[in-house]
Amino acid sequence: MEKKIENIEQLIEWFEDFPECGVYDIEDDSFSLQAPNDATWQIQFNINDDIETIIEKAIDQLRDFDAEERFNVCWCKEFREQNPFRPRQFLDMLEADEEFFNTLAANLEYQIKPTIFGIPVDNPHP
Repeated sequence: MEKKIENIEQLIEWFEDFPECGVYDIEDDSFSLQAPNDATWQIQFNINDDIETIIEKAIDQLRDFDAEERFNVCWCKEFREQNPFRPRQFLDMLEADEEFFNTLAANLEYQIKPTIFGIPVDNPHP
């Protein structure tokens, strides 16, 4: 059990060291990531899973962030009153954050898995 916790901590540290990435709300089975334009996304895992499974789940969850869906959820009267953004500006910010989360996923898949945890992958982006 201790080894799994240590690896999860290493994974969280990697996110913390990634440029412009914020990590907070660290719990026993989840943590939240913050992108440069302040979009947040929660990564959930099962503490009993091995680190390979946790990384795969994190990759999938990062790729699930959808800027348009988040826009539809957030863009309401209260949000407009509290934020100075125009609709297109806010969507542009979310799209940039979606790209950021996809970059995190790609880095996990093609750099972290093979180098830190010894998980073999074929990198189509040398």
